[in-house]
Amino acid sequence: MDIIVIGGGSGGTLSANLLAKQLSNEIRGGQVRVHLISGSQHHIFQPGYLHVAFAGQDPAEIVREERSLVRPDVQLIEEAAERIDLRSQAVTLVSGKRLQYDYLIVATGSVPSPEAIPGLSDASLNFHTGPDESRKIWDTIQEFDRGHVVVGIAGVPHKCPPSPNEAAFLADDYFRKRGIRDKVKLTFLTPYPRAYPAEPMSRVVEPRFKERGIEVVTFFNVESVDPARREIYSLEGDSVSYDLLIVVPPHRGSDVVIRSGIGDADGWIPTDKNTMRIVGHENAYAVGDATNIPVSKTGVTAHLQAITATSNIVSAIQRRRELYKYNGRIHCPFEMGSGKAAFVIGSYDTPVKEVHPTRIRYMMKKSFAKFYWRTLSGNWDWIFNIYFGKTHMVETA
Repeated sequence: MDIIVIGGGSGGTLSANLLAKQLSNEIRGGQVRVHLISGSQHHIFQPGYLHVAFAGQDPAEIVREERSLVRPDVQLIEEAAERIDLRSQAVTLVSGKRLQYDYLIVATGSVPSPEAIPGLSDASLNFHTGPDESRKIWDTIQEFDRGHVVVGIAGVPHKCPPSPNEAAFLADDYFRKRGIRDKVKLTFLTPYPRAYPAEPMSRVVEPRFKERGIEVVTFFNVESVDPARREIYSLEGDSVSYDLLIVVPPHRGSDVVIRSGIGDADGWIPTDKNTMRIVGHENAYAVGDATNIPVSKTGVTAHLQAITATSNIVSAIQRRRELYKYNGRIHCPFEMGSGKAAFVIGSYDTPVKEVHPTRIRYMMKKSFAKFYWRTLSGNWDWIFNIYFGKTHMVETA
């Protein structure tokens, strides 16, 4: 019996390790094989992009070799998937090799797509595309002495909902430390009617933006950018001029999902929000950013969804007749400058609540950045269970 996991990010790496751990007897007996398909040899701690961009962190510090993070009983395939055929239960690699599966988990993430907006690729820097792009922001702001810095959101959905706001707070911190904040105008653009999408957290953000002199422009849906004029235009007919533009680009589903025709128009996979099954397929699952589930696209979300998907597969293989259901829990770290952070917390049944930033929460966020690599092993979920509480329901299938 073959289980294939596609994607070497947070959700995919954890899924493969959890499966190997929980099916260790079946693997030793030769009844089960777990394959992890990863198009990259490297694994990146993506929340670290912010600190590469605005604090000068060395990009090498947020990268590990994927092979070092995978259990030895997982068969790691360091080659990208070219096509997924859900009907025939097969995955074709870029080399042309075709692999059959009995169970599948798609964890192919999301792709920043600045080219979707005319002029954006040439005009804006961003910290979502990768560590090298993030480093360009750091190099640029060190040479920036005065002018108008525009930070914001150029399209939704995108990875890590708090990250655009975090960028504004960290940019403010940086210019204050340099003693030139009075020479820098800082504006935050958002398509939402408030500074943060969820109103309870916006009530936390808005007074802090005001206190720091960060102007907020709401209902600004980016249509195009003119790099020569340094103007950004909205669908509503408004425009904002800038000297330095740092906006989060629109995101889409992965290339393999789009090529395979298993996603919607933007490449998001239709997924049952509780069981994590791909709609219409009992033995195929999707987790993390790859899904069309309307929850935050974050590493914590991918982690919790991976637990649900792998638990359902293990239950089916071991004939336990248990069905696991993810409850929509989100828990996004939210750095608000001055060495303080909050968390965006909610679930399907519990609306996001108002959480104020503290130094302790900042230290928790920093600690997680170091602990992250260990969480991928699947050996530390007992800590998550204590901290997050109940994140899934178990029913008799």
